[in-house]
Amino acid sequence: MKVFRVVGLLILVFSVSAWPAVAQEGSWGVGVFANYNVPVFGLGEWYENDSKFGLNAAYVPASNVTVELEFHSGNFTDGSLLTRTFTWTDGNDYTSPNASSNMSLNSLLVNALVRLRQIGQPFAASSFAPYVAVGGGFYRYRNDVSGLLWPGQTGDLVLELEPFTDQRFALGVNAGLGVEAFVVDNVAVDLRARYNMMIGDLRGLEDWEISETFPLQMLDFGAGVKFYFSGK
Repeated sequence: MKVFRVVGLLILVFSVSAWPAVAQEGSWGVGVFANYNVPVFGLGEWYENDSKFGLNAAYVPASNVTVELEFHSGNFTDGSLLTRTFTWTDGNDYTSPNASSNMSLNSLLVNALVRLRQIGQPFAASSFAPYVAVGGGFYRYRNDVSGLLWPGQTGDLVLELEPFTDQRFALGVNAGLGVEAFVVDNVAVDLRARYNMMIGDLRGLEDWEISETFPLQMLDFGAGVKFYFSGK
């Protein structure tokens, strides 16, 4: 994630060197985010919670609306297949010692933030506003699995299934709630929680009691820092 740290530093340097008056309608902004990513329903059978990081650019067309272009990148690692068992022909349950399961996930989304109420002067220190967030766009995921023992073999239990990958560019949507609180003029802390759904699937693995997963669904809980610049 070195690229995010570098970009975040550049944002901070630029914002300090080009500090404007309090932003208003027509302003634009940039931000960095960290998220706690929680797979749910079928995807929750594969993986546990993990992190993702992102950048966004924003435009403020009206006092109560912000439009964002958002990019996020994250991973789910060490999936449940590492500890899940299958029942062999001898009636006993076994794990796959060499099992590996990892999923990478990137997204490019367009979001609308609709402020429900403004407390204080917009974009000024100590002001804040709760909002509803809705959006959609493209997700790219890649799920790599290897090292699974073949349940149908006889003799010594040594043969492994061929590694496989499920990957796709998928459309998706998200919706949630958040609050934007300004710590100083034009600099806000943004806290949000969202539901995400991707029109994608992961194959089922019946011997490990994992059903085919469709669609892919997640919750994310994020915190970010956003810098606004006057467009007038």
